[in-house]
Amino acid sequence: MDIEQLLAQRAKLVDAEMPNLLVDIKPPELAAAVSYAIASKGKRIRPALVTLACEAVGGKAEDACFAAASIELIHSSSLVLDDVIDKSEKRRGRRTIHTLWGNDMALLTVQILAALSLKIAARDPRLIHAIADSLFYMGEGEAMELVDFAKDTKGYLELAFRKTGSLFSSAAEVGAVVGGGDETQVKNLMEFGHHIGIAFQIRDDILDCISREEDIGKPVKKDLFMGRPSIVLLDAINSGISIERMMKCNNGELMHLVSDSIDYAQEVAGKEFGLAKGHIEELDESPAKRKLKELGAYIINRSK
Repeated sequence: MDIEQLLAQRAKLVDAEMPNLLVDIKPPELAAAVSYAIASKGKRIRPALVTLACEAVGGKAEDACFAAASIELIHSSSLVLDDVIDKSEKRRGRRTIHTLWGNDMALLTVQILAALSLKIAARDPRLIHAIADSLFYMGEGEAMELVDFAKDTKGYLELAFRKTGSLFSSAAEVGAVVGGGDETQVKNLMEFGHHIGIAFQIRDDILDCISREEDIGKPVKKDLFMGRPSIVLLDAINSGISIERMMKCNNGELMHLVSDSIDYAQEVAGKEFGLAKGHIEELDESPAKRKLKELGAYIINRSK
């Protein structure tokens, strides 16, 4: 089974947890917005990480489905918030919630999604701390973007952990906890998630420069036009290429102009993947351990 097949298989397990969540949400407009957010399905990479981490320490994927759903709800809430802050009109090829229901309802949707995540996680109180950590760090990450925190690779990596790596880290943590992992196994899987999450964010930055909107289902060159930190753009600026010059480029021209910075970003993503693999070397050999490594390779080479 290749990674995309595995992601689809694990997505079905997680999606089975979702319908019962929507029963008692009032008013109907809020229920509709929350349902729309949940139905906007991505690849479900984070839930797959939960289930693989669980299996890597001897557990069963089915036992981690509730934890995977909790992580996916946090991810969904972060996307709705991102879209409000960035004023994005499209996400995964669909209109964003704030364009359909307005900013106020979108922000309330964020709150409900986070609450639902915590409700599910409460089935195993050991998970609450990990969920709270990711919410805290992701909030910091959003704020860091707004105040232009990252000026170099070191600052960028700190931001990328909070913005993206923290939820990957929590995903691996809750999976390992549910699977019965010991303290060392849980810590190592958290670090695995930390680093592949950063690699994921770096690849997103690259795709923002090299993709077309119809390929990835959301606006491209968003980092450039919104003034958001991107490892590609930071390296290009620090190499002497002005933002004004980059903004005059179409996508093909931008790819050519910042090609060295794209190569550098991919190199950093590769290093993060290497760090991630190093943290799970001590785990017993298993199909799940091999799939974790395959998932990391998939993340740094994906096309959307």
